[in-house]
Amino acid sequence: MSEELNQKEYLQLAGLIAEKITDKPFDPKEAIISPLQTNYFSFVFSMQINTANESLKVFVKIPKEDLRAREKTIFPITEGDRMMARAEADSLRKLEKEWKDDDLRVTWVKLYGEIPEYNALITEAASGMEALDVFRIWDLRRRYGYRADHEKLISAMGRLGAAFGRFHKISAKPVNFHTDKLIPKLIRYCKEIENHPLGTRLQSVINHINKQAGKEIRAVEVPTLKGIDIRNILIDEEDKLFLLDPGRVKLTCREADLSRFLMTYRILYWGSLKFIFGLIPDLTAENAFLNNYYKNSSAPSDKLLHLFFVKEQLKHWHTALESLEMRSYPAMLKRLIAGIYVNPYYIRQLSAELKQIN
Repeated sequence: MSEELNQKEYLQLAGLIAEKITDKPFDPKEAIISPLQTNYFSFVFSMQINTANESLKVFVKIPKEDLRAREKTIFPITEGDRMMARAEADSLRKLEKEWKDDDLRVTWVKLYGEIPEYNALITEAASGMEALDVFRIWDLRRRYGYRADHEKLISAMGRLGAAFGRFHKISAKPVNFHTDKLIPKLIRYCKEIENHPLGTRLQSVINHINKQAGKEIRAVEVPTLKGIDIRNILIDEEDKLFLLDPGRVKLTCREADLSRFLMTYRILYWGSLKFIFGLIPDLTAENAFLNNYYKNSSAPSDKLLHLFFVKEQLKHWHTALESLEMRSYPAMLKRLIAGIYVNPYYIRQLSAELKQIN
């Protein structure tokens, strides 16, 4: 029933968008509308609108709060849904003004408009393959000696780093960061993982984290983007990068963005058999991202970066356990996957970061 309602409502929305763009009654013959797709935090579809003079392709997103915990329907629209849409629209407008990518070929999709009654955002429809898949291919091929693919991976990561450095530099402000702002959140994540049915004991990690309490670190405050993720990037045939879904802008230490993005790079092979056998992406490309970022920003704060990596690792770990718990697998299989796949990986990651901090 909910699927039938969604189909009806999204086609009505497509008609409104076509009328908004063409300024005339909607004619289904003049549009090609993709199927409606759902993920954890939105409904999405694309459409191509043909007129006598041009053909325009747009992407439509209806932001939703976590759909894993509620019925997957376009309506009703909650206040939380509206807050997500407003935040993303505001972010895209800010990025259009401040993102400097003239020579880097790294760009954000443009916001074309909004349909408030559906909580819908209309953006440019970027063309390309998912960077996650392309980066995997390049990284695998460089292992077999394909130097050109290795250079492409390093170039793409370096350009991303430079672009974020330029964006952050515009509004950068020196601050003193008090670790007590972060430590309680890290401990809370640890406790949630410990208390999770698939979790494990983390007392040693908690002890290491508590050693960082009460400290003050020189930092740089910038507008960070809650949605940056390697899974939200497309790459075209000329290796131009299109960034999607910036999420909400939040003023905090630049390391929040750096660790958020690089964590999604580090788990490039997550969900594949290659990850089980310990395959990790090229460290040279990660370093290219950071080196080019700092060339366009100011000197790094390594300790702060490691602390924010700990935050991202704990957050990803908790999300991975939650996603696994929601699977329809037998309980024994879930425990097996958590015990040999999820938990050991994040324990290794956390140990490496905490060793750098301490």
